[in-house]
Amino acid sequence: MTYTELLPNLQKLNPSDKLRVIQFLATELSKTENFVDNDMESKSWLEADLVDDLPEYNWGEGGIPSMKPVEYVSGVGLVVAG
Repeated sequence: MTYTELLPNLQKLNPSDKLRVIQFLATELSKTENFVDNDMESKSWLEADLVDDLPEYNWGEGGIPSMKPVEYVSGVGLVVAG
């Protein structure tokens, strides 16, 4: 199955099933021969608990940048509101 065949099916999944797919893929990727055991960044992402909320992001001294609101439009994707 190619990425372009798989993507539409993944988009149909509910959020909890998408999370289960990500966890499954992470487990499968960790089994590959190409995975480097001393690659701590990759290892930490693969072992991360992605169920709980992530810590708040540090935006630095400037704080959160100004931005425009977006909305999701089914069949289109993210659209800048206004």
